[in-house]
Order: sequence, then structure tokens, then C-alpha cells
Amino acid sequence: MKQLDTFVVVDFETTGNRPKEGDRIIQIGAVLVRGREIVERFSTLVNPQVDIPPFIEKLTGINNEMVADAPPIEDALPSLLKMLDGAVFVAHNVFFDLSFLQNALNEAGYHPFSGPLIDTVELSRLLLPGQEGYRLSDLSVGLDILHDRPHQADSDAEATAYILLHLLDKLENMPLVTIQHLQRLSRPFHSDVQTLLSDIEQRKIRQGAYEPDADLEVVHQICLKKRKAVEKASGQRIEEAMEFETFIDSLFGEQGLLKEHMPGFELRPAQVTMMKQVYDSFESGRHLMIEAGTGTGKSLAYLIPAVFWAKREEETVVISTHTIQLQEQMYTRDLPILQAIFGDDAPRISILKGRNNYLCLRKFSHSLQEEHDNYDVQLSKSQMLVWLTETETGDVEEISLPSGGQVYWKQVQSDAGSCLNRQCPWFSRCYYHQARRQAQQAEVIVTNHSLLFTDMNAEHRIIPTYKYAVIDEAHHFDDVASRHLGDTISSYQLEGMLHRLHPDRGPGLLEEIEEAVRGWSVTSYEESKHSIETAYQQIHEGKETIREMYSLLYQWSHQRAREGEEIGRTVMRYKQENLENRWGRAVVSAVRNSVDLLLAIGKKLESIYANIHGDDAPIGMKGLLIDLNGMVNDCLEYASLLHDMLLTEDDGYVYWVELDTRSTRRTMYLHRVPIDVSELLRERFFDKKESVILTSATLSVNSSFAYATERFGLADLLKEKSIETVVLASPFDYKKQTLICIPSEIPNIKGGSEGHFVEALIDSLAQVAVTTKGRMLVLFTSYAMLRSVYEPLKEKLKEVEITVLGHGMDGASRSKLTKQFRSLPACVLLGTSSFWEGVDIPGEDLSCLAIVRLPFVPPNHPLVEARNQQFEEQNKNAFMQLSVPQAVLRFKQGFGRLVRTSTDRGVVLIYDRRVIDARYGRVFLKSLPETNMLVKPTAELLPEIADWLA
Repeated sequence: MKQLDTFVVVDFETTGNRPKEGDRIIQIGAVLVRGREIVERFSTLVNPQVDIPPFIEKLTGINNEMVADAPPIEDALPSLLKMLDGAVFVAHNVFFDLSFLQNALNEAGYHPFSGPLIDTVELSRLLLPGQEGYRLSDLSVGLDILHDRPHQADSDAEATAYILLHLLDKLENMPLVTIQHLQRLSRPFHSDVQTLLSDIEQRKIRQGAYEPDADLEVVHQICLKKRKAVEKASGQRIEEAMEFETFIDSLFGEQGLLKEHMPGFELRPAQVTMMKQVYDSFESGRHLMIEAGTGTGKSLAYLIPAVFWAKREEETVVISTHTIQLQEQMYTRDLPILQAIFGDDAPRISILKGRNNYLCLRKFSHSLQEEHDNYDVQLSKSQMLVWLTETETGDVEEISLPSGGQVYWKQVQSDAGSCLNRQCPWFSRCYYHQARRQAQQAEVIVTNHSLLFTDMNAEHRIIPTYKYAVIDEAHHFDDVASRHLGDTISSYQLEGMLHRLHPDRGPGLLEEIEEAVRGWSVTSYEESKHSIETAYQQIHEGKETIREMYSLLYQWSHQRAREGEEIGRTVMRYKQENLENRWGRAVVSAVRNSVDLLLAIGKKLESIYANIHGDDAPIGMKGLLIDLNGMVNDCLEYASLLHDMLLTEDDGYVYWVELDTRSTRRTMYLHRVPIDVSELLRERFFDKKESVILTSATLSVNSSFAYATERFGLADLLKEKSIETVVLASPFDYKKQTLICIPSEIPNIKGGSEGHFVEALIDSLAQVAVTTKGRMLVLFTSYAMLRSVYEPLKEKLKEVEITVLGHGMDGASRSKLTKQFRSLPACVLLGTSSFWEGVDIPGEDLSCLAIVRLPFVPPNHPLVEARNQQFEEQNKNAFMQLSVPQAVLRFKQGFGRLVRTSTDRGVVLIYDRRVIDARYGRVFLKSLPETNMLVKPTAELLPEIADWLA
């Protein structure tokens, strides 16, 4: 086979995306790479002999005048073809550029290009599995490649060539065993990656390069990064003689440790106060609720006293955040600072996530043997092989899997039901058990609320024993408790389990077991043969029965369902009495049949397991059997859940169906959630801890913690003054940094006047967006309203070249939309529920925040509806005691998106007149920091906004 050592990296700028419909090349950039060096460059403008659209002119900077004297494509092609002779054609999204080349060759009378192709997007996805994005700009930043003129063909081709060189270099250094696996897996890849891998494999064999680098090891034919053994804690304690106040003093001041180790450090008195409050609470054994405004620096304000306490008292302290992303951020941003501050006494901090976040090496190794034509699955396996040579944690957060890879991950993730523990041949390398061992040795464990409650349900077998905890983003704590102390089951879970056992096509777990037992023991095979054949029939019947059940459930609930909080989700609350009509009785009958079949399948699998199970079974067989035993437990658990959710009722729970209307699969979720978790939280969490610190930027409503303490089951402690509550104001000067504007011409939404409201809203937003030059985030409480605003606003702002991006319209990924928003010079971003918090856009990128409606949770959401009814039964005012406080906390979170640093400056528009007209509206405004406020028609606000921003 000819060695692949000559590559031509090509980029075309074009008048559009469809060469066969008349779009043409307007610029060519080409870079010749030979022997891993750039040896030649070629670039030229091309006269397309059609007008360049305004959008393309704006994107590329190339206009009609610039190409007027440029050669036509037929004159430019010979130079490019000379470079391409005998070379590999390389491009970023290669098939886009290839389609333009083939079209141009055809029209100029040349033969089509027939050489090998390499797509640097595909190759980057394979070899850079941890990269966040694979656009040319993302890769250039990630690899520190100069790319100063994006959307200019010569600059794009140059950047792509340097990306290619980086990727080829990485391939050359990849261990042979990994290359061999990749070569086999890459058959369904779109470009000729398999040929490239085969070329490198042959070269390595010729050179005798069999051994991996010193920091790698080959285990069971998979190459892994070597990991350090988990060391025991040093046992070093902070001297008892050292007072915490003395230690704090050493951190601050001109020569303080924080100034030394934190560039741009500013003394924030509220941060010092919080440190002392946290430490005092640990010392006195009291719970503390502390609201710390944006800019307080609360992460370090609780981490420093937590570490000091853990080191001095030899106590484990658990820090829990709302999301895994916040966990990661704390670990990467704050841990190095702590290690610098504490020096020789540096804390042992461990990060611990839910088990499903870690790769199971046994399952992954087994899956490599399965033949697959699915592109996403093969790409995911390939990415993981590369990732395993780099990762020390095996944590899925480190890897960017394709969309289909999320499904594959569920097949290879670690889980308790399929774990062989010490019998597993991979046990010493197990990522999950390594994380557990590190947590056992840690003084401070960083985890998340979900795992905290999973641990509670698992009788505290996951997180090491602890008496002291810090709950960050505590305003989410009871909502996470509701989800985890309740139950959810999806159609995807049930169908996926049966598919894994016995798919419609190809081998499943039962087929693998049948084949393995036949090759191992004739006696065991004969004993289990009949049970396996019966199980096949039962599973086939089970699939049909469960499909019928879900079809009936879908039809029953679809007509009654209402739009949920998330895009593409509808919800319907139900009670047993709703299942008593004709449709309901059909659903109940289908559920009973499904429950009976799941129990029968579970018992049949149990008998297969019992017939084959034995100490003398080979290790591969043991792995399959433990997976089978996990399926037995799943069958019985799902049968129990279906029974509890649809055939019985508990007054302490609320039940609802959720439908994913975006998916063609018609995925359904059944939920059963406790209406009130406050007592459970008190009994199972707070009463069992010495001291818990609850902190957030939004905990108080109208300077009171009554609502939060009620939710957490701590209301009596507040009355008895046996829980500390503190509000620390933000250090930002909101009077100088923020202007609140309430456009007075916007009508109230009453009865059928939503249409008038939307018209006035679009008109006002468009006017303000022109004044602010975009840089605007608009927060909606309803996806339906976002949809109705999106197109008309886009049309209005198109003429002034302001882009409008909509959540769910231009993509569902919040992080990708936020990145896009920041990269565009003038943009308005419309966001729904997930944009009200966690979005961090400091600086001038965001100068205007618009709040369309006060963020009341829809009163018809099943859980809200049930809680409101419970309040009414207790003769309480559900609206004032539940809905308003909940909305105020959300409102404060939304308001907090604008000012993220002490130099930020901007305008907040509130389009909901209830904030000034309704009696309760004052509560919303009083819960904000003191700031300037104007109530005027939009036309009169515009010059004020322009002056403020200027």
C-alpha cells in the first residue's frame, strides 16, 4: 500500500452551500503538507460570475469589486490540481469542499477527484475526545494555533493544516495496540481515516514500535494511562494552638497569601465575614443559612474554613454543589489556590460523582469485541480508546461523545447491578472504586446534591461518614430531594433493558450467555437451554405488551397534557380516579399485563442464573452472569415501580406523565414525587449532622428566611433562634452599575390580551436592541411565548444586522448558544427556564437583560398544583406563601445574570407590569439590591438607556 505522506489542505469560500443549485467558489486556499512539513501554499480569489450575497460579503469580507478582476474557476483549477496530484485531499468538513471541487471540475471538463479524503472534523473528534467544540475556531483556540482571519480561505486552510500536523503527530505517538483497535473500528467512518490508521500501523510494525510510552500500560489488550496509587492521608494536622482568626489574618492584607496566589485579588469584607461565620457554625455545632450576593467570593469563603476545620479536627467535610459543572469548576479553579494557601498542610480533596459518570472497563472491553456498523457507536468506542491513554478518572464529563454515543455510554457505564467487585479482572484499575478510595482518604469531599440523596437512599454506603457539610446553590436542595426521594421510570429504560437482553437484530446478552455456556459446560447448557428458549419467547411477548401499554398511555395522556417548563416536554397529572373511564381501564389492563410479564421474565432469568452460576465459571462468563443478575433486579424493580405508579396511590405523593414531543420515539416518563420533603430532609439529613451550612446568592425573600427554612424542615429552629441566618450584600455598587427600566406602555396580560402584549413586547425589544447594539439576553418563562416573539423580532432586527438566537429554535444547548452569542458582534439571545441561572457573561458582551414575565412556576405543574392544594387544606395562602417566594428567588437569579464583575454595567428591562401594579410586586423589587429605576414608555427610555451605557 502506498504510504500516505502528502496531504493538500483545502478551503473554499463560496456564495452559498449548494453547488448544484448555482452557488460558486469565490476564494481558494490550499496548503501542501509533505513529510509532516508545510512545503507549499496557494491562494487566489475567484470570479464566480454571479453576485456575492450580502450575508457572504459580511461573513468573509469578500465583495463583488474584489473578485471582478480575479480569474474564473477554470483558470484557477490547474494550480490546485497540480498540488492535488497523488495527494490526500484534506478539509475541515471535507465533503462540503469536495462537493464544490467536483462541481467545478465537472463544469470545466475535468475528471472528478478520486483520491483519498481526510476530514479534520472527524479526525479531531477521534483524536481530541476532550475538546468542547470542533469548529475551526474552537480547535484553533484549543490547540493555540493562530487563526487571525476566519472565513478567509487562505487563513482557514493554514489553520486546518496546523491542526492536521498536530493530529498526525498525535497519531505517530499513539501506542500500537490502540492504533490496531482504531483501525478495526474505523470501517464506517466517513473519510479515509481507516487507510491512514492502517498506514501508521504498518509503519510502527516495520519499526518494531510495540511498547507504549513509560506513562502508559497495556492491560488486557487496552492501553491505559498509568495512575498513581491512592495514598493514605498524611495525618498532618493544623496545630491546635493556631486560631482560625489568626489564620484568616495571614490570608489578607498587603503581604497576605491570597494576594500572593490570586492575580487581581481584591479584599472583600463580606468574604471575610462569611469565612468566620462558617467556621463558628462548625465550632458551635449549629446549622447556618447564609445568602451571599454575587461577587462575595463564596466558594473560597466556605472552602477555606471547611479545610481548616477538617485538618484541625480530623473530620470529613462534604461540599455539595447543584451541578457536576460547578463541582468541576470548584475542583479546577479553587483547589490549586487552597493547595498554595495551606502549603505543607495542603488538604486532600476528592471529587466524587454518581457511579454512572464513570466508565466500566470490563463492559467497555467486552463491547470492543462486538461488531457494529453504527457510526456514532464506532466513533464513541474509538474516542474512548484514545481517551483511556489520557484520563486518570474515567469520568464521562471529560469526553465529548456524539449524540448516539450517549446511548452507548449507558451500555458501558459503571453501575452497582453489574459490578463483579474484587472478582473483576479490572478491579485494580476501576475508575469508580478509585474515586471511592480517594474519597475515603480525603479530608474534604466535593460532590453534588444528586449523589448526596443517592447516598441517603443507599444507606450511606457511597460517601464516607461525615457530620459537617456545606450545601452550595442551596435554593435547589429541596427540589433535588423531591426528585431523588421520589421515583421516575421512562419508556426508554424499559424498552432499552429488554433490547439489551434480546434485540430484534444481532446478539444480545442472552445470546452471549447461551454461546458462552455452550462452549464452557455441556451439562450447564442442557440444564439452562429450555429456560433460555422460554426467556426468548417471554421477552418477545414482553416487548409487544410494553409497547402496547405505552401506546395506550400516550394516547390517554397526549390530549390532556400541557406544555411543561422544558422545551418539547408536555405534562399531565393523574390520580387513580382518572383511570376509571374506558380509556383508563384499558391502560390499567395493559399495565397489569406488563407487570406480570416483567415478573415472569425476572423469575426466568433468575432460574437461568441459578443453573449456570458457579465458582468454577470462567471470568468472562462471570461478567455476563453478573450483568444478567443486574437485569433480574431491573425487571423486578421496574415491575414494582409500574405497579406503584399506576395501580396504587399514596396521598403523600403526586403522580404525573411527561411526554417528549420532540422525539420521534415518543419517549414517556412516569413520575411519583413526595409533595412535601421538608420532614424527610429534617429527619434523614439535618438531624443526623452536627453542622450544615446552606448557602446561595438567593435564599431570602424580602429579607426573611422563612420560606427557605419551611422548605428544608427547619422552620421551628428559626423560631427558636437555634439556626443562624445571615445576609451578606454583594460588594457591587448596583446604583452605579445597574439601571432598571419598566416600559410603561406594555399592557397587562389579562384574559385574551396576550396577543397585544406580544406585539408591544416585540416592538419595545427591537427598539432597545438597536440602542444597545444587541448585547441583550431576554428571559422568558414560557417557550410558547419565546416562539411567538422569535420570528417577528428576527425580521425587525435583520435590517439593522442584529442577529436573534432562540433557545430551542437555533439549538437546545445553552452553552453553545451562549458561546455563539458572545462571538457575534450584535446579537439578542432569547432564553427559557435554564437561562435564568448558571449563565455567566461578564463584560460588555451582555449590556442589557430583559425579563419578560415574573417567573412564577405554572400553577398547573403537577407538583405545584399538589403543593398548592396541600396549603389550602391547611388554610394557608398558597400564592403568598409558596408561589410568590419561589418566583422571587427565581427573579433574583435572573437579575443576577447582568452584573458579574465590579466593572460590569448595564440595563435591566422588566416587561411585567405586576411588579409595580400588584400588591405583591413590591416584594420582588424589595428583594433586589438598591438601584436606579425608571418607569416610562420605551420611546422615552431609549435616550436614558443610551446615556447610561455611554
